Amino acid sequence: MKKALTQRERFILLALMVHRPPEDVTNPQLKDAFGVDVKKGERENLEKAGFLAAVRARGHGNPFMYELTPDGRRRAVEELAGSPDPKSTVNVRVVYALFNAVHRFLERNHLSGESVLSDEDRDGGGDVPVPSNTGRVEKEYRNLVEGQSAWVPMRELRESLSSIERAELDDTLRILYNRRLVRMVPEANRRRVTDADEEAAVEVAGTRMHWVAFV
Repeated sequence: MKKALTQRERFILLALMVHRPPEDVTNPQLKDAFGVDVKKGERENLEKAGFLAAVRARGHGNPFMYELTPDGRRRAVEELAGSPDPKSTVNVRVVYALFNAVHRFLERNHLSGESVLSDEDRDGGGDVPVPSNTGRVEKEYRNLVEGQSAWVPMRELRESLSSIERAELDDTLRILYNRRLVRMVPEANRRRVTDADEEAAVEVAGTRMHWVAFV
């Protein structure tokens, strides 16, 4: 059984998740930005749990530099649906009430927590032309939806476009996504993801996208 994280350790993960830039964050930077000072025991616990990578920086004082691992980023996102420590102050309890409200909104709209906690930007597609099969893909999408810009499971879109090679459809959707002509998001509730959903997902920048909507 994994050891439960303390309230401070959970807040350290959240602080690292929202710090900009998110890589090579030092203790002094965390303290300046959020008043968070990572203690030796907290650093070791988070490293042991596989949530944190820490290395010594070169230079004055050789402070530790921190970066969340992929598991650490997922654990930080899970905190949106978490509960405060029973001994927490009233202010922390209010913060968690807000977290939970955000989490419910994300689940209702099939949005990922990481889309809120990160500031990933897309390059807009540059000079890459709109794929020639875009009209066909959008037509099949419109046949599946009940409303304008409604979310469709990637699995259903693939099934309706089974005559298009998987790699071709993936490339088309990625180009349209970068040009902001479609939206794609992962399923917010991982417990709902079936093997078929995962198999049909489109991978974008390391994230498996399970839902798609034309703008």
